[in-house]
Amino acid sequence: MKNNESFVFVTIPLSEIKKFILIDFVAGTVIYFAIKFPLHSFIAASAGSMFGPILIRQSMKMVQNRAKA
Repeated sequence: MKNNESFVFVTIPLSEIKKFILIDFVAGTVIYFAIKFPLHSFIAASAGSMFGPILIRQSMKMVQNRAKA
């Protein structure tokens, strides 16, 4: 083993993990069932559960950017 090898250590804050679980798993599941039951469409529910968390993250970034300005 060489002495000049580098080691990368990445830390992820617990708040980011909680946000990921809440948005991706919980919100994605809620959106899926919110679309699935009234429309009875697997395709629409799947698409909604994929794009819903993306839209939630984008809207959160927009709100944070407005708060900074």
